[in-house]
Amino acid sequence: MKNALIVVIIAAISSSVFAQGAGNWAYQSKSKSESFLEEDYKIPVFEQTNSYYGYNYTSNDTVIYLDVKALMNVKPDTYILIVGLSQISENLETCFDLIDQRIANFTSDAEINKDNLYVDFISQTPIFAREREKKIFSKKYVEVPKGFEIKKNLHIRYTDGQLADKYIKLAAKNEIYDIIRVDYIVNDHKSIYDNLREQCINLLNQYVVDYKKMGVDFVADFTSMEETNSCTYPIARYSSFTSYMPTNYAPLMGSDMEINFVNPNERINIFYNKLPYNEYDIIINPDVVEPAIQFSQSVKIKFVLKKKQ
Repeated sequence: MKNALIVVIIAAISSSVFAQGAGNWAYQSKSKSESFLEEDYKIPVFEQTNSYYGYNYTSNDTVIYLDVKALMNVKPDTYILIVGLSQISENLETCFDLIDQRIANFTSDAEINKDNLYVDFISQTPIFAREREKKIFSKKYVEVPKGFEIKKNLHIRYTDGQLADKYIKLAAKNEIYDIIRVDYIVNDHKSIYDNLREQCINLLNQYVVDYKKMGVDFVADFTSMEETNSCTYPIARYSSFTSYMPTNYAPLMGSDMEINFVNPNERINIFYNKLPYNEYDIIINPDVVEPAIQFSQSVKIKFVLKKKQ
């Protein structure tokens, strides 16, 4: 058995976006599915074990299974950053003008080509206020229209991962603060799976050669093969943890040291928690630093050997 391997990665994460591969969507997803009590947060320990190749012999026939799993960490070809903004105004036309101007200013500052930008219209809702009905002896309240709110999302495509910080800063400059998520795009899935399959088959053939040296007979009445593959994106691999360092609010206090700040998420954070390597026989690009798309392939062969006379 291989030694247990514990990997603890502590990463500095920008306050404006929790992680480039995650965004607020991942953070809120964790909030809904996990309790934020300190005792609920434990650093995961991944025990590394060998893959197991089972043999089943009976008096009538012999069945041998060989199973190989491969994993590849792949850097994205393209990123799509999704940010959200909203605008409130008493007049609907003014509301549209204001939000469209903010979008135009942001795209101009960020020098984003129109081919790499999509404006997704989300909602247009009226805003009502409850006012007391002006009638003698009346205590009724009626809803009176006071304005409108428009929400839009911006989908921004880019190929250089370093541009994320630039876009986030320029978004904040134009009062766009909601960083929703970042999608990772790989253009050619097929070539990746073909590579993984080839690696698995080569290792399986090597196992057959090695086992023949030990006297294992692979002359079979028939054989069968099963294969599965999967792709795991960074957005699905962020885990929550509790920070042990207190937040320093001194820059916000100024001269008033009596202010009590309330931040319910003060000690809650997330980190990129890649698929552990212990379940795989082949790992390609194991030492990537940035969050990556993790492609996996499994090939299993069943040998039903000729019955012994």
